[in-house]
Amino acid sequence: MFVRSFKFSIFVVIGVILLAAVMIYAGVRWFDPFWREVLIVQTAIDPADAIVVLGGESQGRPVEGARLYKQGLAPRVFVVGTGDNDRNRRALLRAGVPEDRITCETASESTLENAMFARPLLEKAGVQSAILVTSSYHTRRALAVFQQRVPGIHFDMVPSRIGWWDTPKGRRQEDAWAAIEFIKIPAYWILYGVHPWIEKSPPTATLAPRN
Repeated sequence: MFVRSFKFSIFVVIGVILLAAVMIYAGVRWFDPFWREVLIVQTAIDPADAIVVLGGESQGRPVEGARLYKQGLAPRVFVVGTGDNDRNRRALLRAGVPEDRITCETASESTLENAMFARPLLEKAGVQSAILVTSSYHTRRALAVFQQRVPGIHFDMVPSRIGWWDTPKGRRQEDAWAAIEFIKIPAYWILYGVHPWIEKSPPTATLAPRN
């Protein structure tokens, strides 16, 4: 039964990938609302111990992270991921986040490594709850990875976007990145055992001491 169910799941996933590819390249208009309904995850946001800004985009993500910090939703910001790490750190500084409130993880090169390498930093800092910030199309996979690879910490999710994605060319770019997610999500499921279903874990009862 399990093997049959697994094979069926793979068949469905492959079908979704092919459908997404056809829609994106054929310019089917309903691909945009389709992926937004399937991929975007935004949870209720409560005050947390930390904000975690994921690497991969250095405009919308750090700006959103800084906005949440300045709203007083968390006392510190973790920037994870190599490549654009320093750009994200500088963007946070420009937006008014104090340097001593920023912790950088500079080795991870994928969403899976983001979670694996951030885990010891978060645990060492006594973080029990955190707000993840990443691009709209990336939210489902990112939250699933952190929930399944960093147990014991409650994660909320906030999507970020850049203004250019509201232009015709920008919208096509965002749609293209969303189409790629329909490949990465089943790949993470098959290769790493990270399923895309979001677990609605209860928030922690208390916050870690803020220092």
